[in-house]
Amino acid sequence: MAAPTPGRPVLTHLLVALFGMGSWAAVNGIWVELPVVVKELPEGWSLPSYVSVLVALGNLGLLVVTLWRRLAPGKGERVPIRVVQGLLLLLPPPSVPTGGLGSGLQVGAPGAEEEVEEASPLQEPPSQAAGTTPGPDPKTYQLLSAHSACLLGLLAATNALTNGVLPAVQSFSCLPYGRLAYHLAVVLGSAANPLACFLAMGVLCRSLAGLGGLSLLGVLFGGYLMALAVLSPCPPLVGTSAGVVLVVLSWVLCLGVFSYVKVAASSLLHGGGRPALLAAGMAIQVGSLLGAVAMFPPTSIYHVFHSRKDCADPCDS
Repeated sequence: MAAPTPGRPVLTHLLVALFGMGSWAAVNGIWVELPVVVKELPEGWSLPSYVSVLVALGNLGLLVVTLWRRLAPGKGERVPIRVVQGLLLLLPPPSVPTGGLGSGLQVGAPGAEEEVEEASPLQEPPSQAAGTTPGPDPKTYQLLSAHSACLLGLLAATNALTNGVLPAVQSFSCLPYGRLAYHLAVVLGSAANPLACFLAMGVLCRSLAGLGGLSLLGVLFGGYLMALAVLSPCPPLVGTSAGVVLVVLSWVLCLGVFSYVKVAASSLLHGGGRPALLAAGMAIQVGSLLGAVAMFPPTSIYHVFHSRKDCADPCDS
């Protein structure tokens, strides 16, 4: 076996980082333009729901390739897998940015190692096969333990909310207060995501009860935003500065809290090795897809949420 090139790990991490940043710049660039185009395109206020579903479906390619590599790790399978991986360069990274949609930095933890690692998680770790320092003690990290199951469930639920449910109704919760409110919610929400990720790098909550409490706080903010969307186009405090401040602040805090929870859960699962990282990635993708698909019918087919008509003010009565 050839000796590993010293600069290869650094180059690999750099390429993964550039790939992730390039993909996020593209998808976030589209999302922050929604306040400008949502009133001009035929989909109207339902446009964010379409974008959420399309990005979630695009991410399925990453999940399929990861599972394919685990179930068919033979050398004969690698040529078609490489072709599919090349096509995946056209797809967004393993999460959806929301102007908030997303999980930018926290997905790098469970996804990066899985995409560059050649070995199956069910095989013996390379470090043990080479006779070097062994990996984590399997008795210490149990993938199917109650603690890990709770973390995976928390990861799936938070991604379903931030990558599917809430982004689909963001226009209905913000546009009654004006296009400026929508724009601020998208841009500041996108900024809250990486700030929360950096906070988790310095101050990491390792308590499951603490993460559950933070998730409950995020659900309270999300419930307020969902209530505004249901009451659209005439939510409380419409036409007032207080209404604008509350809706923007709720989006920023909601996405920031959930982003921190996702980073913390992913970091705790990181100790379980590659099987835990694979499970975390699957929880992220499945949760995001279920959330986006579940919200598409009420927003885009049955029109449960209502938009404001041009040249009319239904809140005047």
